[in-house]
Amino acid sequence: MNIVKITDGLGNQMFQYAFARNLQIQCKKRVCIDYRFINHEDLIFQGGQNTFYKKCDTRKYRLDYFKITLPQAEDSDLLKWKFLKQENHIEKAMYCLAQNSLWPWQYRNEEKIKAGTLFDMKKYCFPTYFEGYFFDLRYYDDIRHILQREFCVKRPIPLSNELKRVLETRETVGIHVRKGDFTKLSRDISHTGYYKNAIKELQKCVKEPVYLLFSDDIEWVRDNLDIDGEKIYVSSLGLKDYEEFTIMKHCKHNIIANSTFSYWAAYLNNYQDKVVICPKRWRPNTIPQDWISI
Repeated sequence: MNIVKITDGLGNQMFQYAFARNLQIQCKKRVCIDYRFINHEDLIFQGGQNTFYKKCDTRKYRLDYFKITLPQAEDSDLLKWKFLKQENHIEKAMYCLAQNSLWPWQYRNEEKIKAGTLFDMKKYCFPTYFEGYFFDLRYYDDIRHILQREFCVKRPIPLSNELKRVLETRETVGIHVRKGDFTKLSRDISHTGYYKNAIKELQKCVKEPVYLLFSDDIEWVRDNLDIDGEKIYVSSLGLKDYEEFTIMKHCKHNIIANSTFSYWAAYLNNYQDKVVICPKRWRPNTIPQDWISI
């Protein structure tokens, strides 16, 4: 059995799950997920300063709202990797042995894995605990059809008749603006010319668009993002994050932020003639060839 650690926000959780799901398919072994440390609480055990994650908003496990099929690892299984806490010299020694395939319960972080050669069963003949973000199309692109099915909500989303009509009949464009903790992490691109240029590029391909706006600071978007045309501020409707994600996924076109949340909405969007615009030089290994980078 293998275990994959799940951490951070919904978008990152989806990358990690996609890796785990393909690991199960390719290696034909039981794979479980471990979401005990969504906010990297385990760094405390390893003496980590955790300064980066202190700046991040608190996250919650969200995959259980989707039709995922991998189970949560049981406590009895996780005990085999107790050395990951590294609370004493013995556990540190066990951790070192596990990293070098010298222990029955191995450990692999993403840095020790090459995506192109990941699914060689001989490499993982022992139970292995995987940790990483797995931002690379090679980990999951061949099972996109499976992920489209499993990253669907279990229960219908409460939508107004008007919003349903717009999604079904209009050229909808989902625009995601990530603010929140990105302002503290110097990752906020909303003050650049990205969205202005993205909208200009999209209007070359899409006629009479309706813009659906998503953001963790929708009032800032309403006051500062100048967009001509019909707009719906979806994030003002009081929906949950996974519900907003689902609506974004069902827009016909997407302008994503430098965010894994809107990345997955655009990636799973199954509209045949979709146009997706993304920030240039952002996670290039995840970007499909037909997306427009600006």
